[in-house]
Amino acid sequence: MPSSNVPESSARDLTSQALHAVLEAVQDALFVTDPEGEVLYMNPAAKTLYGFEDRIDTHGATINLRDHSYEAFVFLTLDGVPVADEDRPVIRALRGERYRDVELLVQRVGDADPRVYVFSGHNIEGTPPLSVLTVRDETDRWRAERRYRVVFEADPAPSVIARLDDLRIVEANHGMADLTGFTVSDLTNRSLNDLEPFNQNTDFGVAVDRLRTGAHIHKVKLLLRTADGPEVQVLLSARAIEVDGRACGIFTYIDISELETEQREHRQTQDLLNTTRRDHADEKAVLAYLAIFDPLTRIANRRGLDVRLDDEVQRAKRYGHAFSILMLDLDHFKQVNDNHGHDAGDDALQQVARVLQGAARGSDFVGRWGGEEFLIICPESGPTAVLELATRIHTRIESEAFVGVGNLTVSIGVATFEANDSADHLFKRVDRALYAAKERGRNRVEVAPPGSADA
Repeated sequence: MPSSNVPESSARDLTSQALHAVLEAVQDALFVTDPEGEVLYMNPAAKTLYGFEDRIDTHGATINLRDHSYEAFVFLTLDGVPVADEDRPVIRALRGERYRDVELLVQRVGDADPRVYVFSGHNIEGTPPLSVLTVRDETDRWRAERRYRVVFEADPAPSVIARLDDLRIVEANHGMADLTGFTVSDLTNRSLNDLEPFNQNTDFGVAVDRLRTGAHIHKVKLLLRTADGPEVQVLLSARAIEVDGRACGIFTYIDISELETEQREHRQTQDLLNTTRRDHADEKAVLAYLAIFDPLTRIANRRGLDVRLDDEVQRAKRYGHAFSILMLDLDHFKQVNDNHGHDAGDDALQQVARVLQGAARGSDFVGRWGGEEFLIICPESGPTAVLELATRIHTRIESEAFVGVGNLTVSIGVATFEANDSADHLFKRVDRALYAAKERGRNRVEVAPPGSADA
C-alpha cells in the first residue's frame, strides 16, 4: 500500500521503476516480444548474450527475434542433431507454448564452437499478448560435466555414482561392469544394496550414513556380489558429490580378492613354518623342509616331486628296477572355488591329499604338482600295480564326501618307466595320458602307451 503522503501515480511509477531494476539485474537473458517476434524489451544479459549491446537500447523494438534466430544461429540437440525450425525455442514461445529448461547446443554463425543454452518460454495474456523467453548460458557447466564424464568412463578403477537418498545408481563405468559381470545398462538404476551381501548390509549402511554427513569413506573392506553369483573382496572408497542438484556419492571399488588369497596362503605357510620350527631345532632343516613340501596339503610340492623323480630315474637306469608314476587332476575344480569359496576349495584339496596317502603304499611318494593336480611316484611298480592303484584312487575319490563341497571326480593318467626314458620324457608321457582321460569325458583312468610323448 502506498503511504498517505505519496500520490498514487508516484507509487505506481516507483513500482514500475523497481520492477524494471529487478529485470535489469536478472542474470539470465530475458526477452519480451509481441506475437510477431518484435523485441519489446530485453535486459542487459540478453543484449550481451545475443551481441546487441551497441545496436539497440533496452526498449528499442528494432529486432525481430524470430528472424534473428533463423539468420544468426544454428540449434542442435546435445547429441548434435539439428533442431527442426518449428521446434526452435523462439518459435515455440511465439505460438503460445509453455516450456521450461530445454537444453540445446547453439552455434552462432561464424563461431567455431557451440555453446549450451537453457531455454524457458511462456505467454502473458493481454492486448496484445506477449511472449517471454529466458535463456541461461550453461556452457561452462556442460563442458566440465563432459570432461568429467570422459574421465569417469575411461577410469579403469571400478566406480559408480549413486544417489544418497535411495542409493540408486545414476552412472557406472566399464571398470565396474568388468568387476561385477553386469553390463553398464544393467547397473544403471539398480540399488547399491543389490550388490551388497545381506550379512553386511548393516556395515554398508553405516558407511553410507557417514557419507551423508559429509565424511569420506576410505578403504572399507567389503564383499561385492557379481552377476555370476560369487562374491569378491573389495576395498570401498567414496565421497559425496552433487549431480543435477541432488546429493550423490561416487563409489570406487578395488578388487583385493587375489591379494586376500596370497595373504591367506602366506599365513598358511607361516603357520606351517611355526609348527615345523617347534619340531626342528635346526633352522636350515626347517627351510629345506619348506622348500620341498606344500604348505596347504603338507605333502611334497613340485620341487620335491622333481627331486624324487630324478632319483627314481637314476635308480631305475642303474639297477634295472621298474617304477611307474600316476598323475591326476580333479574334474571341474574351478567350479568348487566359484560356488563354495576358496576356503572350501582349500579344505577339499587337503582332504584329497589324505585320501591319496591312504590309498598309496608306504613306499609311494605323494605330492601336489600344482593347483588341483597331484603326482604319485611308485617305486618297484610295473603297469599292473600302478593301474590297480589308479583304479583304487579313482573309486575312493568318487565315493568320498568332501566337507562343504559334496562329491568330486578325478581324471588319472599312468605311465611306466621305459629304458630310454628321461624324467622329462616320462612326465610328458603321463601328462599325455592325463590329457587323453580329460578329452574322453573325464572321470576315468588312461594308460600311456610306449613312446606316447612323441606321438
